[in-house]
Amino acid sequence: MQLFLSELPNSKVITLSGEQRDEYLHGQITIDTKHFDNSHARLAAHCDFKGKMWSNFVLTQCGESYHLVMPESASTESLAQLKKYGVFSKVEIDTLNEDYYVLGGTGEQLKQDLQSIFGDINEQHLSHCKNKFGEVITFNDTSLRYLVVLHKDGFSKLRTLAKNYLQKHSAAWNMLEIEAGLGFVENDTIGEFVPQMLNLQMLDGIDFNKGCYMGQEVVARTKFLGKNKRALYILQASPSQGDDDVNHSQSTAIVPGDILEKSVGENWRRGGTVIKSANVAGITKILAVLANDTEVDDVLRLKSNGKTFSVMPLPY
Repeated sequence: MQLFLSELPNSKVITLSGEQRDEYLHGQITIDTKHFDNSHARLAAHCDFKGKMWSNFVLTQCGESYHLVMPESASTESLAQLKKYGVFSKVEIDTLNEDYYVLGGTGEQLKQDLQSIFGDINEQHLSHCKNKFGEVITFNDTSLRYLVVLHKDGFSKLRTLAKNYLQKHSAAWNMLEIEAGLGFVENDTIGEFVPQMLNLQMLDGIDFNKGCYMGQEVVARTKFLGKNKRALYILQASPSQGDDDVNHSQSTAIVPGDILEKSVGENWRRGGTVIKSANVAGITKILAVLANDTEVDDVLRLKSNGKTFSVMPLPY
């Protein structure tokens, strides 16, 4: 993947601060925050009492606040639920305002430009650095890339440095997340899946030995009783069905919640749900929740237009 920096306008950051922030957040999400390492980020999920996710996100700690970086559509419901129960604790919950920007990118030049703002950037997976301009989370799984949250002053600095490779669309960033097998619930997929259906147990996004939290009983039962029947998979469009247009038109866009079908004899039946899609250089890939007995090279099609996709190996 070549050098790029993408603005991610569909991302949102929920902030949680206050005297009881550690205890409160610990009782709401799938990971332990009582012993949180603020030099690293974690993946985590926020569930309803049935264990279905309102959101999953990248969690960091900045000074006296936690930051939850997630798709904007998921942030609306998750924020409402956090505030609903937060009235009983000494916490303040909100979202970062329009003075903040979320970006993602990769490349050696981007690293150098970020270092001119933040100093040395650790290449360890999920390492986290921060200063008055914002924060940087390093991902180093299938690709070395950076998720950046910047105040307007930091954004102004980085925009000047990265003017030759800053882009508006997020397809390249989405592709890197798909190739890493990293998906987030949004839009029509909110409230549909337990965390294991997005493979969070494989991404250190669930602490099974922590205390009670919303949906914990269902999440634990799913693990220990082997009740999960679905998982996240990467699929790629058949070569003859690629799309040379990186920015799909509204009529052909693949969106979260789109239905995939699988051949059963001479018929096609529902086989899964799209979580994320991206098209880069004529190659279309998607993340989808499918039956957990799905095998590499299995073929599914989009119900909306018949485009076929083949299942690819996961990187973990």
